[in-house]
Amino acid sequence: MNNNGFVAAIADTRARDDILEQGFTRRPLRVDLDIARALGRLAHAAWSMPRDQYYESGTRFRSLNRFKAQIAEGGVNIWPCDDSKPYVQLEKYNTTLGGRPREYTPLPLEIADTPGIRKLISHHLMYLPLSQFGTTYLVNMHVARFAATPSQPCDTSPPGLHKDGEKYLATHLLARCGARGGEVVITDNDKREMDRFIMREAGECYVFDDDRVWHMLTPIETLDGNEFAYRDTVTFDLLPENWEPAS
Repeated sequence: MNNNGFVAAIADTRARDDILEQGFTRRPLRVDLDIARALGRLAHAAWSMPRDQYYESGTRFRSLNRFKAQIAEGGVNIWPCDDSKPYVQLEKYNTTLGGRPREYTPLPLEIADTPGIRKLISHHLMYLPLSQFGTTYLVNMHVARFAATPSQPCDTSPPGLHKDGEKYLATHLLARCGARGGEVVITDNDKREMDRFIMREAGECYVFDDDRVWHMLTPIETLDGNEFAYRDTVTFDLLPENWEPAS
């Protein structure tokens, strides 16, 4: 473990209470210079990411970087790990791409492994209900762009209400331009709607326990008169080591 990867952090107890009570939280992010710079660099990097070759019905771009993290006294130790393992979701969770190994190009470490990214990861890990001293997590960082033209909106895969088969997911908005739609919907496990919102501010986020909720994103479309629109996000899959999704 690289001790230089230690990030001091304080648990947001209100976020933990939200997740325990309702399965998700939308607490505001405290932004400092490192975090603001990291969000800006990721937003800029979205313009040069490879197209998502596994999504054929619209235009998406995506990258994947992996980290490991361990809860420590007063913070989290974080370090990058091997990015070569394909990303796989069970067919139970992703009915369109499930079971198919997918490979996404990682962002360069000078963009992906920065003080601001480590602060974001440590911020979320510190308040998760399964986090205790010594708990180790695998962290997948996905930067994704959903792009649309008037004739071709962009949707999630699978579309509609779904689960991702991860344990915890934290999604931050990086940028949004010329877009209509992109509304996040969260329901309980009986599919009763609990929240519905559109993220508009860079850094705005929501975090949920995949076991506890269903979620969806409405398609990204262009506003009337526009020829192009996009919505860029960064999502962290936060997976306790040795945790496995229900098969």
